[in-house]
Amino acid sequence: MRKFILAVLTVILVILLGVTYVLKQFEQTASLSYSKLQAVQSTVIYDKNNRPLDELYKTVPRQNVSIDEVPDHVKMAFVATEDRRFYDHFGIDMQGIARAVFKNVITMSKAEGASTITQQLARNLYLSNDKTFKRKFDEMFLSIGLEKQFSKDQILELYMNQIYFGSGVYGIGAASQLYFNKDVSQLSVGEAALLAGLPKAPSTYSPASSTEEATKRRNVVLQLMLDQEVITQDEYNQAINERIVKPDVTFKQRNSHQAFVDYVVREAEKTYGVTAEDLYKGGYEIYTDFDPLLQESINRSVTNHVFADDTASHKVEVGIAAINPKTGGISAIYGGRNYQTNGLNRATIGYQPGSAIKPLAVYGPALETGDYSPTTTLVDEPVDFNGYKPQNASGRYLGEIPMREAIARSVNTTAVSLLNDIGFRDSFDFMEKAGLPLTDKDRNLSLALGGTTTTFSPLQLAQGYSVFANEGKMTKPYAIKKIQMRGGEEQEPEIETEEVMSPQNADTMTSMLEDVIEKSYGTGANARSSKDAAGKTGTTQDYGDAWFVGYTDEAVISIHTGFEKQKTDEKRKKLTSGGGEDPAKLFKSIMDSW
Repeated sequence: MRKFILAVLTVILVILLGVTYVLKQFEQTASLSYSKLQAVQSTVIYDKNNRPLDELYKTVPRQNVSIDEVPDHVKMAFVATEDRRFYDHFGIDMQGIARAVFKNVITMSKAEGASTITQQLARNLYLSNDKTFKRKFDEMFLSIGLEKQFSKDQILELYMNQIYFGSGVYGIGAASQLYFNKDVSQLSVGEAALLAGLPKAPSTYSPASSTEEATKRRNVVLQLMLDQEVITQDEYNQAINERIVKPDVTFKQRNSHQAFVDYVVREAEKTYGVTAEDLYKGGYEIYTDFDPLLQESINRSVTNHVFADDTASHKVEVGIAAINPKTGGISAIYGGRNYQTNGLNRATIGYQPGSAIKPLAVYGPALETGDYSPTTTLVDEPVDFNGYKPQNASGRYLGEIPMREAIARSVNTTAVSLLNDIGFRDSFDFMEKAGLPLTDKDRNLSLALGGTTTTFSPLQLAQGYSVFANEGKMTKPYAIKKIQMRGGEEQEPEIETEEVMSPQNADTMTSMLEDVIEKSYGTGANARSSKDAAGKTGTTQDYGDAWFVGYTDEAVISIHTGFEKQKTDEKRKKLTSGGGEDPAKLFKSIMDSW
């Protein structure tokens, strides 16, 4: 009796799980807005003023087409090719499944599929192309839900506006423009057959890839249309003699803010699970804190700047990241002088920070101990820590000086001595809370001068300096402040904020970093602009990397310059000047023209 009851309970549990699963699939389709899906265009990225910044497409932007604009021979070309019983089934073609199973068993393969147009739409809206039983079951029940939610013509319209037609275009409107330079309403029978043949293998059958393969596939579709009496023999004869011309596929040009756009695309996948492929299919709206005026100022400043170290074969490279310290929103990204050609984003690549690390690894932690202030006397003199003998870049030593002056002059000996006094624990804790974690290999006094094994990108240093600009709080940077999914659902990032130092100490640090720019002896004097700002220079010992990280209440701007290797085995070329030159001058130019 006990076994019987257990068996009954098991059956009931399985039924309940099954019902729950089915209801979950139906719930997904019930929440869909036809008007939203119908209005799907290329994904749009908006700037901080909610103005369109960019559309994501590769060759031709998406153009939604109403089913009323689609001629019968175009509609039936897809039905004849992809789902001949489309108007008769309920989302799943049982006859098609039986035929596919029989053929696959006979041939011992999975060559024959049985996906209906509705199932393909469900897959495009919700699922991946993984060939698993779970995905197939999800697809089937979602298809039934779609059939309950929408009419056949609505489903066909959504399908034709969603599918990929090769050569970087999604939707029949864009495909018609790319391949034939005409609206869907003007497509001939032969042109309709060519488009209907593409979804099976877009890359193979695209006339941009091979007019021969495209012709073969079109002729197969025309035969299907004739066999199913969708077209007459005369229409078939005329269509099969149409010559297919290879289209001129021109890819969208990269723009002046491409590095930011590419960063947004990567963040969408990492944070929201929306792949680049999904975004380029269209239907998403992405809102950002991008500042077009700041980006223009950065672009213009780099373009107009004369880099003394440029040669015909080697140009100084630049990476710049700007964030809003109050929100953490990324305001601008400059990926590099050659970003348009190589796509290497130098705003997100790690480099040794040099003296730009001093406020974060030494002076900030020292203020937090409560034992130090801007007037605390430090001693600038030759020192020897068990064989480690840091030297000042100038080769001179000033004796007793206040902390404020030591920072402004970027004195090396005082920074190393102070790190030795406060200890690594406070330094590491401060850096970690600022979002710049170190490793045990960095647990040595050269950390005070940026001689780390850990490297940091301009974006990471902008994040670290936001602590000083935002009353001691670090907000982890993000590019996307809101993303609207297909169907209307909105998602926002989880804002990660860390209390790093007291507001009073953050103000004190800002006051000292203002001296870096404002004092005549400050290493950042070349950064002095029309705006009140604070900042710090940085130069690695070998002059491989130069930095200036500066900020106002509105933006933290982190600038790195240096040479990149042209070949793997090539020795990296060095700069002849440090952070107080090119990076500081770029900061001034950006501030003056923003």
